[in-house]
Formats: sequence, structure tokens, C-alpha cells
Amino acid sequence: MSIIYGNNTVKNALINNRVIKLYKLETFNNKEVLELAKKFSVKVVTITKQEIDSFCKNKNHQGIIAEVKPYQTYQFEPILAKLKNKSNSLLVILDELNDPHNLGAILRSSDVFGVDGIIYKKNGQVGLNDTVSKVSTGAIDYVPCIEVTNLSMTIEKLKKEGFWVIGLAGEAKSDLKSIPKDVKLAVVIGSEGKGISQLVRKHCDLLVKIPMLGHVSCLNASVAAGIVLYHIRNNM
Repeated sequence: MSIIYGNNTVKNALINNRVIKLYKLETFNNKEVLELAKKFSVKVVTITKQEIDSFCKNKNHQGIIAEVKPYQTYQFEPILAKLKNKSNSLLVILDELNDPHNLGAILRSSDVFGVDGIIYKKNGQVGLNDTVSKVSTGAIDYVPCIEVTNLSMTIEKLKKEGFWVIGLAGEAKSDLKSIPKDVKLAVVIGSEGKGISQLVRKHCDLLVKIPMLGHVSCLNASVAAGIVLYHIRNNM
């Protein structure tokens, strides 16, 4: 059983018909959420604060949690086929990302900037879970999450379909202005500590960096993703 919590997260799950059952505090009064539950015939159960805290380990549930169907993931080939004739296709590739908060935040930015899908390895890095869902504030229900077994092979398939693969690396000689315009793009975001792996770097068409003027040597992965996605969409 998967549990999600918080007003926006639960609301979007209701809209996307993923909720099996709702649990709420007696004091919960978000009419929009309750009306959606009624609209989709979702059973609502009133429970105590102690019970709701135990369900989600005292996280910021805002008085509402939901039992939901498993998070949907997508196959790579069907998504690639859908993007075949889309000239401004934009994908995000995550290389060994481990922090669910970063994945949730990247999902949120990806929804804002119209990303067509997020690609990551099925094993060896963070996948979809309750924390990711909460941090994404509902974006998990809108941005296709594509699980693959081999990132390098996936990148090569993207390149054969006309994608430029751009890796984000602090030591790169080129900056964001070097990202080509009017082409299909796939942006690679590395892990929180090590960045993009050497193997994946070899398959990138271009490595770019975000210019930084302060004293901090690197940015959080999700912050970096938001900056580069804004830059790309702003220059398409």
C-alpha cells in the first residue's frame, strides 16, 4: 500500500483517479479535496491525529492522507515514438540521483517547463515513492517517469532520433548559452555528490556549466535542473 499526504498531492491524485481511500482528521475542511472525493466515489474515513501521524511518520500531512494505486512508470520506446515528430521535445535524464527530495523538486520544475519525460535507471538510484510525491506537489501525476536498465544505451537511441544530449557539469568549459536552439534536447543531471558518471559523460554531445559568481562551488541538483530548464524554454 502506498500512502500520500498533503492537500495538493492528494488533490492531484484524485483528479488522476489514483486514490483508493482517503483518511482525514475531523478538523480537515478543504472543500475542494472532499468534493473531488465525492465526485470520484472515494471512501473517506475520519481518524485521530495519532493514527494519521503513525501512517506517515509525523510528516506534514495537513490533516489528509490517501491510499493510492502504485505510481505509474512508463516504457522508453513508446515515449520516444510519441516524440518522433515533436521538434521541441525536452527530456531530463537522471544519473544516479539518490535524494527523493531532489527527484520530487525536479518533477515539479519539469512540469512547470513542459518536460516530456524524466528518464532514470530502474535500479541503483531513487525511484518513485511517497516523499517524491509530496515534494512534487502533484507533478508526479503529470510528468512521465521512464525507467530504463542502461542509461548509455538509452542516450545512444535518443541521439539516433535527433536528440542533442546535454550534460550539466561544473567543470565544463561551455556555459548554458552553448546549448543549441530549435533541436530536440535531453538534459543529464548527475548525482548529488559525484555529478555525472564518467561513462555517461562519454555519451553526451556537450557538457555545460551554470556560471556562478559567489563562493559556493556547486548547486543542489534540483536547483540546477530548474535553472537549465528555464534557460532552455526561454530560448526555444
